[in-house]
Formats: sequence, structure tokens, C-alpha cells
Amino acid sequence: MHAPRRKQMNTIDAASMARWIVITAFLALIGLVYVYLTLQLYHLGDRKKALENEMASLRSQNEVATAQIAALTSRAALQRRLKEGYLKMIPIAEHSIVRLTAPVRAPAEDSVQPVANQHVTR
Repeated sequence: MHAPRRKQMNTIDAASMARWIVITAFLALIGLVYVYLTLQLYHLGDRKKALENEMASLRSQNEVATAQIAALTSRAALQRRLKEGYLKMIPIAEHSIVRLTAPVRAPAEDSVQPVANQHVTR
């Protein structure tokens, strides 16, 4: 009679399959991170270029403003505005002037004094 037949099944090595799935997922993750970082690099490069262009524009505007300030505050321009009556100047009173002079002190024995050493050539 017929003996019970066992069906032939292909066995799957689960540990090997899991290892390959993990390796494949890890490589896919590394690929995605590489692509993300590369795109980030390009976006940051574009941003850096835009900021450099803006900075160059601001530098040129600063140079123009500096030239205008120099032109408007020159002695000739101020005298012209004074003649036009746009500016009014008043003399500074003598009592408003502060003069700073260093007080002369008698050197004490333990105070630090400046010394000028002269080089002696032989």
C-alpha cells in the first residue's frame, strides 16, 4: 500500500534571508542619506551664492554712501551750505572749552617711571 508520502518542501534559511534583508535595507538607507546630503549641498551652495551676491551689492551701496558722505561733509560743501543759509554756526564760548593737561607729579621712590635707554655702539 501506499506509505504516507511526505511532500518535498524547499526549506528557507531564515537567518541568511534576514541577514540579506538587513544588509539591503542598510545599503538603501546609506544611498538615501547620500542623495539627501548631496541635494542639501547643492541647495546650500545656491544659498551661499545668493548671500555672496547680496553682500557684494551691499558693499557697493556702502561705497556709494561713503562717497556721498565724504562729498556732503567736505569743507567746500559745508562752506557752500553755510553761505546758502542751510547751516548755522555759532562760536564755541571760552567757558565751554575743556582743556586736558597731565598733572606733573613728583616721582616717588617706589613708583614706575618711564625710561629711555639709548643704545651704545662700540
